Amino acid sequence: MSRMRTALPDAIAFLDRSPASWKEGVETAELNRRLLWFLLLRASVIAILLLLGLGKSLLIRGLTIGAPSLLCSAGLLCVMNVLFWLHYRKAAACADIEQGKLMAAMNIQAQIILDFLILGFLVYECGGIESPLVYFFLFHNTLSCLFFPRRISFFHTLLSVAIILAIHLLVRAQAVPETHFIRMGYYPYPGASGPGDFYQLGGIAFMYGVAWYLISTITDSLRERERQLQEKVREMTEVDREKTRYMLVTTHELKAPFAAIQSHINVMLEGYAGEVPEKVREILGKIRARCAILSSMLVEMIQLANLASLKERRAELTTERVDLGRAVEDALARLDEIAREKRVSFDAGAAVPGRHFILANPEQMQILLNNILGNAVAYSRPGTAVAVELRAEDDSVLARVRDRGIGIKKEHLEKVFLEHFREEKAVEVNPNSTGLGLSIARRIMELHKGRIWLESEEGKGTTVWMEFPGYGAQRR
Repeated sequence: MSRMRTALPDAIAFLDRSPASWKEGVETAELNRRLLWFLLLRASVIAILLLLGLGKSLLIRGLTIGAPSLLCSAGLLCVMNVLFWLHYRKAAACADIEQGKLMAAMNIQAQIILDFLILGFLVYECGGIESPLVYFFLFHNTLSCLFFPRRISFFHTLLSVAIILAIHLLVRAQAVPETHFIRMGYYPYPGASGPGDFYQLGGIAFMYGVAWYLISTITDSLRERERQLQEKVREMTEVDREKTRYMLVTTHELKAPFAAIQSHINVMLEGYAGEVPEKVREILGKIRARCAILSSMLVEMIQLANLASLKERRAELTTERVDLGRAVEDALARLDEIAREKRVSFDAGAAVPGRHFILANPEQMQILLNNILGNAVAYSRPGTAVAVELRAEDDSVLARVRDRGIGIKKEHLEKVFLEHFREEKAVEVNPNSTGLGLSIARRIMELHKGRIWLESEEGKGTTVWMEFPGYGAQRR
């Protein structure tokens, strides 16, 4: 049994002549595997047809199909297999990977269609729908369902049904001579069982056995791939945990040196270390500004690492009843000076304190609103307003922050939630940003069992939606 299990992978490895680049991507590796599968399946069919053709006088004397038909079919399949193999090697040697993939896909489709035509001929020679060979279309249809999208496998199924139906209708219309699975008069007497029953039952049993082998082999292969995928996911999760721990430790260690640098620079700029030349003062000012930016980055990295750590440990946040309207008001007050410098105003008439309450961690809400409203200010055009609205739904509180800024391309609406992802236009407008703000916001919303999403039109502004479970809904 173990020998049988290793025979197929060994045969595939022997036939495989694909370049290393085909094995790097999941799609190309699977395409390559499908093609080799069909070549091997056809080789086994060729061997069976040759055996039956050469031993027909001993094995299947009662069947109407002649040895020449079996041998011709085997020869035609053999020639096809060689041509398909040569075409496969040509596709594998193609310098253009995409062109090679297209050639391989066309190769497989041509194999299936030509196999169906030859199988249709054998079905007709063996008596049409009374022959157990009609069930052999199931082999290709099964493999097609396992290897191809539904629309392609459905086309293959329709093609096989159309071939069987065409044979039956042509015989009924007397366009072709009528054939039978067993020669007339071969039974000893009417109603008696004979060798024909053995051939029919044997054919069905053989079909079920081969189908079991093919499907179980493919299923085992899929299970092994799933196991490998789970192992890779586990490894990646562990790497991500290590990255989070490393980032947390590193950022904490960097905070103190940066604070010391800022402190010493402030001492020098304030004149406590003596008179500072104007040129040196200008350089120190730039250093202080840069340190402030880097300190802000460190804070965001620590926030992100802490959120990741909370999620990893599945720790519960310390929550309390939070007035979301009051939290918005406080956040706007913190951002007022930055907004005035950029000539951006706030329209928060629909975010009145005392009306919308949620169960949340106040510190995390402060971080969340600082990031969302800070982004709205940073990417707004001068002279525009940032609108903030809160409204109660059935069991939730919905917050909307809308700006009239640079906007986001539709294809990037989800990518902006990835760590450090930034559009080119965003980098031009705000080059000092870390690209972590929306990542932090999404993690905070996930920890609060809420959701956040964006609506945006490039050049016309962005709307951030946040849905929080209401205070009453969370308490139930």
